[in-house]
Amino acid sequence: MLVFLVAATLVLLLAGLALPRVAVLPAPFWAHLVLAVGVMSLITAAMQHFVPVLTRSRGVGTWLGRLPWLMALAGLAVLPVFAGRLDYAYVSLAAGLGLVGAATMLVWMRGKGRAAVGPAHPGLHWYVAAMACLALGLAAAMLIPWRPEWHLALRAFHIHINLYGFVGLTAVGTLQVLMPTLGNRPDPEVGLRLRLDLKWALAGAVLLASGKALELAVPIWLGLAAWAWPLVRLALAWGRLYGRDIVRINGGEPVLAAALFGFVCALMGAWQGLDQPLAVFLPGFLFPLVSGAAAQLGPVWLRPGVATPWHAASRAGLNRHGGIRALLFLAAAILPVLGYKCAGMPGLTALVWFMILFVVWLWRD
Repeated sequence: MLVFLVAATLVLLLAGLALPRVAVLPAPFWAHLVLAVGVMSLITAAMQHFVPVLTRSRGVGTWLGRLPWLMALAGLAVLPVFAGRLDYAYVSLAAGLGLVGAATMLVWMRGKGRAAVGPAHPGLHWYVAAMACLALGLAAAMLIPWRPEWHLALRAFHIHINLYGFVGLTAVGTLQVLMPTLGNRPDPEVGLRLRLDLKWALAGAVLLASGKALELAVPIWLGLAAWAWPLVRLALAWGRLYGRDIVRINGGEPVLAAALFGFVCALMGAWQGLDQPLAVFLPGFLFPLVSGAAAQLGPVWLRPGVATPWHAASRAGLNRHGGIRALLFLAAAILPVLGYKCAGMPGLTALVWFMILFVVWLWRD
């Protein structure tokens, strides 16, 4: 299922940036196609894969394993609203469906943490915080049709708590354990960093979303400053440990580093008040994040079990020329912040390039 969701999310990422140029549908339709249908279900499935590893416990059960499809259904349910086919009140129904899924995941993850063999890995708490942010964002969306006088505030909170809370916390928490695996070099400080930095990242997401909702500059600045602290610490640690790997032509390390830099640029876009936050978030952050994770984890998800030469060869093939793709992703992150239009094209080029590699790899194996 995970490999299918990765492939589907890659297609939706491509559609979310390319199709608005040729199809006349509102921007919220494309944003929810990517984030609510693709990213929300993929993150849910990825959490179900990683949480048992972080807690050294049994995997997800059959019924709970179907929850990512419920999240995708919740995302699909809202699309007719933004396509103008259903009344806006149906937003509450779709958001409520997603909220049930988020609450179920929170209960399951907390239970896994309590039943862990020994202390749970601190990465678990990043996932719990991320899912709590999703629940807050969905609760805000549920209120929008019933409190029209709060529409702009609730919408701003919903957007920013999902982007910089749900997706941001999940991504940064995962990147910290994914890079050492990819670089085949342990990060001795990752556990301590995850334990100490979560409060700053979570406070940053909540303050940023609240400041955007209330249109107050002080919470926005405080939120950006709080988020900056763990990002700077992570960047410095990666520079010390993986500096040479990050600037290679081949390998997945440059792409993961580009994803981290893209998130920084997305935060800068929030500070600048870009009209379209996804102009940076999508090609500059999500594209390298999903493609970089797919290159590393796709072989594991397709053939779980003991690592074999096939797994190593698959990763090497998927990460070939990763440094060049990382440069394209970096351009897609920087150019919108500098005010350039059509800046998503470098990221779109890199994503299509990776998708071709991914499809050929799946076809052969």
